[in-house]
Amino acid sequence: MSRFGDILHGSVVDADEVARVRDIIMFEEPGLRERLVRFAVLLVLASAIATFGLISDSVATVIGAMIVAPLMLPIMGLAFAISIGDRKAVLSSIAVGFGGIATAILVGWLLSMPWSGFNPEVNGQIMARTAPRLIDLCAAIATGLAGAFAMSRRDVSDTLPGVAIAISLVPPLANVGILLGAGRADLAAGSMLLFITNYCAILLAGSAMFGLLGFPRVAMAERSPAARRVAVIVVIVLAVVISVPLGYQTYQVARTNISESRVHDAADAWLAGTDFRVLAVSAEDDILLSVSGMGKLPSTAPLQASLMGKLGGRPVTVEYHPSETVIVQTQ
Repeated sequence: MSRFGDILHGSVVDADEVARVRDIIMFEEPGLRERLVRFAVLLVLASAIATFGLISDSVATVIGAMIVAPLMLPIMGLAFAISIGDRKAVLSSIAVGFGGIATAILVGWLLSMPWSGFNPEVNGQIMARTAPRLIDLCAAIATGLAGAFAMSRRDVSDTLPGVAIAISLVPPLANVGILLGAGRADLAAGSMLLFITNYCAILLAGSAMFGLLGFPRVAMAERSPAARRVAVIVVIVLAVVISVPLGYQTYQVARTNISESRVHDAADAWLAGTDFRVLAVSAEDDILLSVSGMGKLPSTAPLQASLMGKLGGRPVTVEYHPSETVIVQTQ
């Protein structure tokens, strides 16, 4: 395994290499104050860019916020600290990361106040970040692996902007602030859940990659047997703490995706040969099927029958959109 890690890393991981990576991603002395100031300024600016980009429904502006955002740094620092079982580094990375999370939410809330009367449900960028999806979870895991790999190698550090763009960290937090300002705590909770899912997935994947590269082996070799045992316990405990909520959320996201896919397929079969079409399917809480067409909607009985036993006992609410009116039918 150590030989494979050396090949993956591009060279032998030794104490100097551990110190080099630690200096890049940890918030420690020397230079702690300067690093914190730089982190805070970039985070406030990134949160402001994300807030304005989300409110204006601008994809390009939101991507700009992802590039500027420094929030990946304390997350990777925490992943590294977990992998080597360093309790002090774990606590410092958590403190910086949680401070950054609170700052991004606060900036989003403050800057969105002049637009607090707008309807977030008509904004694509905002609504796209109100619930985690299975594809988001997969992207977060890949991002964690890529981030740890890029930060551990000297020759691929120029890929970090691409890693930052690949995952949504600051935009969901700014979204939480925006939605709280708009009085939509329900949607804000969904955005926070998206961030937490990404956060846990990145942490777990990043810790695994650092371990695969061989950093724990070198870092723990310099400690006493008792210290190594404590480090291993720290790694196991933190891995479990991360894995439990991530595993539960993965199950929930997968369940939602499977339910939506089953409803969509059944609805397509139900509406086959008619002038009606499926607009959207949502299975976050209650299952809502939106269809559009002209004339009288066919009976929903065949649809409900085809889905019997496939949705965990949850009923399907059909929302019919004929022209400009909305009629809700539930069976």
